[in-house]
Amino acid sequence: MQRTPLIIIAVLSLLVPALCPGHGVAGEVVRATLENGMRVVLSEDHSAPVTAFQVWVEVGSADERPAEAGISHLIEHMIFKGTNERRAGEIAGSIERYGGRINAYTSYDHTVYHVVIASRYQHKGLEVLADAIQHPSFDPQELAREKEVVIEEINMGEDDPGRALHKALFRTSFQRHPYGRPIIGYADQVKGFKRDEVFSYYSKWYCPENMVFVGVGDFRVSELLSSLKELFTAPSRSLPVRRRPEEPPQEAFRPLVMQQEIKERYFALGFHIPGITDEDTYALDVLAAILGHGASSRLQQELRFKRGLVSSIYAYAYTPKDPGLFVIGGTFQPGAIPEGIKGIITEISRIQDTGVDEAELRKARTMVETDFTYDRETVQGEARTLGYFETAWGNATKGEAYLQGIFRVGSHDVQEVARKYFNPENLTACLLVPQGEEEGVDPRALEGLVQEWKTIPPTHEMTRVMKRVVLENGITLLVKEDHAVPVVGIYGVFLGGVRFEQEQRAGITHFVSEMLSRGTESHTAIQLAREVDSLGATLETFSGRNSFGVQAKGLSKDFPQLLKLVSEVVVQPSFPTDEVKRVKNEILAAQARERDNMVSWTMRLLREALYERHPYRLNILGTEESIQDIGRGDLKRYYKKYALPNNMVVAITGDIRWEEASAAVREAFEGMRVATFSPPVVPQEFKQEGITKREELVREKEQAHIALGFPGTTLDDQDRFPLEVLEAALAGQGGRFFTQLRDKEGLAYVTAFFVRSDLDPGYLGVYLATSPPKVEQALKGIEGILREVWDTGISQEELERAKTYLIGNYDIDLQSPLAMAATMAFAERYGLGGDFYCRYSREIEGVTLEDVLRVARQYIDLDSYTVVIVRPAVSPAS
Repeated sequence: MQRTPLIIIAVLSLLVPALCPGHGVAGEVVRATLENGMRVVLSEDHSAPVTAFQVWVEVGSADERPAEAGISHLIEHMIFKGTNERRAGEIAGSIERYGGRINAYTSYDHTVYHVVIASRYQHKGLEVLADAIQHPSFDPQELAREKEVVIEEINMGEDDPGRALHKALFRTSFQRHPYGRPIIGYADQVKGFKRDEVFSYYSKWYCPENMVFVGVGDFRVSELLSSLKELFTAPSRSLPVRRRPEEPPQEAFRPLVMQQEIKERYFALGFHIPGITDEDTYALDVLAAILGHGASSRLQQELRFKRGLVSSIYAYAYTPKDPGLFVIGGTFQPGAIPEGIKGIITEISRIQDTGVDEAELRKARTMVETDFTYDRETVQGEARTLGYFETAWGNATKGEAYLQGIFRVGSHDVQEVARKYFNPENLTACLLVPQGEEEGVDPRALEGLVQEWKTIPPTHEMTRVMKRVVLENGITLLVKEDHAVPVVGIYGVFLGGVRFEQEQRAGITHFVSEMLSRGTESHTAIQLAREVDSLGATLETFSGRNSFGVQAKGLSKDFPQLLKLVSEVVVQPSFPTDEVKRVKNEILAAQARERDNMVSWTMRLLREALYERHPYRLNILGTEESIQDIGRGDLKRYYKKYALPNNMVVAITGDIRWEEASAAVREAFEGMRVATFSPPVVPQEFKQEGITKREELVREKEQAHIALGFPGTTLDDQDRFPLEVLEAALAGQGGRFFTQLRDKEGLAYVTAFFVRSDLDPGYLGVYLATSPPKVEQALKGIEGILREVWDTGISQEELERAKTYLIGNYDIDLQSPLAMAATMAFAERYGLGGDFYCRYSREIEGVTLEDVLRVARQYIDLDSYTVVIVRPAVSPAS
């Protein structure tokens, strides 16, 4: 019988298979057809001594004529009220006596009967189910009693605000299609059903060709098939023609306001969407997760936790056999209906305007996947999954295909379905409010709120994933709000770095960046450190090959003080003489430490050999001679030349509002000196020809280090994405260099394939550490793998593993506000756009095997490369 959980929609338990289909199957799925036409789906699962049997009858309330409304559900009840010969009203008891459970439910498209029982008693359960389905008695007295039970169930539904709202939403949305009628029917019609009408309907639809038997659990397929042939012997007969009137397109907004003696303010918004077999289903399910699944969903975060407009809110895509509904529902707080509806429309508009970021998309896809997995925890859940896919998709094994469809969904797909289906003309809005409450709930007022949807400014003028503005002094400001934790990350980036240096002043960018936090016009270095520590914050400077700047992280409540300190080190560095001397000594010590690290030293030598003209050949730390020659005046001149507002990007992410952040940055950097930013002309490399080999001997070392490299590409070149996929495929413990050269041939302890893309062309190559006698053999091994990649590329398995690794790690790396701020700031300053983080995963997902093979052949040239070998001056004794 139908058992409805306490949730605001009456048939959620009926819709669960459609909303959350299972994730494949644990064991082999056997599909067969009995001689009488009944389809069978079986899957052995011996993990527990339990078995689930289900019979899916492909008839539901949508197959009823108007005069038959509710008859499918009534038959579901009567199936348990006794059979013609063996059982008189003892169907449930026959199962329960063995500790089993039997129940059923009716939906728009199906009627499902299910048993779960200990496997030692499974044959008893199978006998009872087969008898009940094939030989119901439809005893007149039982029918009369059961009609009264159903009428009470109908009345109970009328008293339940959630069920009443659901019924109203579907009735108003579907004015022709039978999805607009309640599954349970109407009391007057149910009361008038005669036995011959009920039996005629049963005989028409309950034929073997219209049934699917599903079994999952502790049984042997061959034995169960034999039992099914013995027990399910109903004769085959032709299926009736299924006629369902189509719902015409909705052309205007449909509001409905109802009042009852209730306390809460219930709402349900419904948009027409296609049925389960439409390609848009995947994106709609992902969109539902983004909007309303879990506490971190957009609607929950914005309307419930931040603004307090709702006490509950959810979203789901109901995609049955015929076109369905995308539903957003919940309960409004008192007096919050107008603002709540505006808030929902605003969140929808944000997605329509800018889509969703990759981290949010991946979270949603993962939520769908975990729902699948959780549904497989029991044999009855697995059986429900198989039955759903067999009846709705035509094949019980389609669960994995569904999941693959979910993981193909990109931000653009979500944005497109939001634009396609979320519009006022396609919307039905139903409210159920306390009796006598009128404020904000008049249908005309609802129409006015929805009409404002058309005039809401695009997200770049309101709220978006990331906001960007160029301030009056030239600073580019990026802000991304994320109120999950009370933390703020700040990143300030200037173009500069090694790329702007000359050999005689190598290391000056790093020197300047270190000096920024060593004293300002207002604080000494120790005073500044105490200020930062008193906030429990961090404030650090950085430099690299293409840029330099400052980063900070702290609690959002301390944002004003922390931003003031950041602006102070950027705008007012004092370059104290004593600190210049101290930092110079620290850099010289760092150079010595680098010389002791053979990996760093080998890679430095590789860069020097790859680049003859370009500054990328220079070391970030400089040389002992260049650092010794740099004085306080040199540092101040470099700072004055490059620390300019129109060379600066400031990115702020975390628990901060756009308005607060933009006002604070304007004030904090108001006094920054404005001048024209004039980047130097950077000399570029000529094309390398032939093989360049460089060897260096080192004392008191045991291992030899090899670095083999090729010229690479730039950050804004599309080739970077297949190159990164190639890197992920070949690197790591699952990559070819590790498995072949270390595991199989024992030639190396450490191997790495690397790709470095920069503002100007970077480089790619292989690093390997080996014992000195194995150097030549290791080089041949490296060349062999590279030649293999040049010839055939990588496999499909390597491609998928690499893409999954890159996308997963990218999302993991962007979890903290500071990491997100860094990504935004660097991407913006390097010309990729601060919202590059939204596009990265999509670019990686689009890489094909052909792309990888093309870049492998373009950039890996075994007739033209650079190799560096660092080995001990004297080979260690064996």
